[in-house]
Amino acid sequence: DWTRAKHSSVDSHRHLPTQHSRRRDPEEKEEEEMDRFTAHLGVGVVMYILLAAAPRTTATFSFLSIGDWGDTGAKDIAGSMAKYNPEFVLALGDNFYDQGVNGIDDPQFKEKFEDTFSSKSLQVPWYVCAGNHDYYGGNKGIQAEMEYTTKSDRWHYPELYFSKDVKTVDNTSITILSIDTWRLNGGDTYVLFDPKTNRSALRNVSHAIKQYELGAITNGTVNQLLKHFAPEDPNNRVNVSDDQAQLDFIEKVLNASQADWKLVIGHFPVYSATVMEHGSTESLIRLVKPLLDKYKVDAYFNGHDHVLQHIQTDGINYFGSGAGAREHTGINKSFPGLKGYHEGTYGFMVHEGNKSSLKTTFIAQDGSETYTYTIHK
Repeated sequence: DWTRAKHSSVDSHRHLPTQHSRRRDPEEKEEEEMDRFTAHLGVGVVMYILLAAAPRTTATFSFLSIGDWGDTGAKDIAGSMAKYNPEFVLALGDNFYDQGVNGIDDPQFKEKFEDTFSSKSLQVPWYVCAGNHDYYGGNKGIQAEMEYTTKSDRWHYPELYFSKDVKTVDNTSITILSIDTWRLNGGDTYVLFDPKTNRSALRNVSHAIKQYELGAITNGTVNQLLKHFAPEDPNNRVNVSDDQAQLDFIEKVLNASQADWKLVIGHFPVYSATVMEHGSTESLIRLVKPLLDKYKVDAYFNGHDHVLQHIQTDGINYFGSGAGAREHTGINKSFPGLKGYHEGTYGFMVHEGNKSSLKTTFIAQDGSETYTYTIHK
């Protein structure tokens, strides 16, 4: 009983003056006052104060990022991914090698997604963007990937570009903006694409065949290119225009976001330090980077180049996580802003944070951690 405890405690500390009592110094008086204060509060209240003053363990959220994962090689890293118990996964394009999908019931959805990332801890939302190999399946393939959102509990790709506001386990707010870099770039190395008219054409048939002969692209890729994209007609050229509707959407989302973290995902890199691969994307530097800068985006995530890399430019962090099922060796180590990289094996990234910090770690194919960097607000 709190009342009984109070009275018994006070009584036990009462001093009755006698002729033998001595004069108490100030420290003794202070101790006595503290004893009286403690007795009146009771043990429970004191414990509450002590616990409140003790250091607290900061709760954190976590998520993964992986690009170029759409092949059987991703099984080599799926087990390592499962160990991190993410709240969500950023899927950075080239979801189905080499030729995209041909419909919502394409068996690749099961083989390369459902059965590959089958661990219980990976049954979380996957926020998806399309890569060039997804577009190699033609408009029908892209439409099927979007429609799969209605069939899968975790696949989230409702539109060509979209945004999602997420509240994490520690109540951190995150805006995820998925953009379509194929449309912004007007296709890729092999295909011209005009987002205004949705017309497309092979840039150069001979070049595509030559790249296959050199081993730069697979037989499946060259066959898919020749199947879905006709050579450009010199009398009816494909004139690539800016995807203004998407640029307006990007600006609207970023301007409206009040989230603790603003994250943008797209398949093509803005900046890339790779050698003998795709490298930086000039159209994205021209069109997208100014918006990332203007609205102080915290990080841009991409695939396309088959390495793990971190580049920091003008305060924006660019994370290239394109080694999910493809690998590459070749990095320009003097590339401006290059902070860290991993090459030569499959891999992915794990991201852990709270409202004020975001830690990124590169995970290699063997499960080892090869690079870590923390963004502090």
